[in-house]
Amino acid sequence: MYFDYAATTPPKDEVLKTFDAVNRTFWANPHALHRPGTRADSLLEQSRKQILALLGAGNDYTCVFTSGATEANNLALKGIAGQYRARGNHIITSEVEHLSVLSVCSFLSMGDFELTVLPVNAGGTVDPDKLQEALRPDTILVSLMHVNNETGSVNDIMQLGEVIKSGSNAVFHVDAAQSVGKFDLSLDESPVDLLTFSAHKFFGLKGAGALILKNRLQLTPLIHGGGQESGMRSGTADTARAAAMAKALRLSLEERESAFVRVQSYKKNIAATLNEIEGTELNGPVEQTSPFILNCSVSGVRPETLLQGLSEKGIYISTVSACSSQKTAASHVVLALTGSRERAQSSIRISLSAVTTQEEVDALCETLPPLIESLRFKRK
Repeated sequence: MYFDYAATTPPKDEVLKTFDAVNRTFWANPHALHRPGTRADSLLEQSRKQILALLGAGNDYTCVFTSGATEANNLALKGIAGQYRARGNHIITSEVEHLSVLSVCSFLSMGDFELTVLPVNAGGTVDPDKLQEALRPDTILVSLMHVNNETGSVNDIMQLGEVIKSGSNAVFHVDAAQSVGKFDLSLDESPVDLLTFSAHKFFGLKGAGALILKNRLQLTPLIHGGGQESGMRSGTADTARAAAMAKALRLSLEERESAFVRVQSYKKNIAATLNEIEGTELNGPVEQTSPFILNCSVSGVRPETLLQGLSEKGIYISTVSACSSQKTAASHVVLALTGSRERAQSSIRISLSAVTTQEEVDALCETLPPLIESLRFKRK
């Protein structure tokens, strides 16, 4: 029973079939000028257009294929910083961002850039007034995630974007790794300039992601070479992986509404169970957050011990983000949200998906209370 879908999801059979079929038929280099190459290129561009259409991004946007959200975030932030340094050197982000954003911002701040890291409120989101206060004439970039990968807190991208556009000339980047395929996104109707995501978060393949950006923007590339992907990401494009990502996104969006409602009820069931366990505190509200992610701190029990106990029963959850779990025992997100290092060090994440079942949720809810009690007893 798998409850770590925020880390990754299993690729759907239809996605694997698409990947295999394209690899067998359209394996030629899509940048070659011969017929096999132009056929592969045609499918590559078809996949690009399909992804843009599914995200409500019209002719004002382009799609740059990457190896995932981490590369896309690096390209977005370093690309904007390098291209628009003449306009200013101030960057804004928040203290609960994914490390692929925070690490890049820290890297840039060690050079020629000034960094403002915004706090979050009790709900784990950025306060528009705090953002307004932080904007400066030399602010060139604001990077804020849509859905937090540890707590499920949802930033109001429309409101925050309006603050940015009305108070500055800054470019607005959104890390949407935990919302693409799960939330309704229409980029044409949004103030978002750059959006990044990974396919493996919505039942696609690892090693596939994208940066969606406004056509008017230019980026300093991370990878130099033959000038593929409009000069922003050199290297031979993977037609099969792009086609599989487009398939995964379409399939996820087709079941988005029904899955959203169903998973909401699952999250409420799990939250109710956790609230009844003494010494367990939810990190962030249950309402107005992503139904796919729930975070709590369990006092008196080491998170890794709880994970091991659940694992022995065939139930799998996680502690902090999988991208940082091997580096630190404390969640920087929970620390920012609660101000408590103890809660940050004792937090666990339960994440759901469209394929989670009521039977799995029931098993988790039946297992957690007695397991936590027994682990606390052992520590005594």
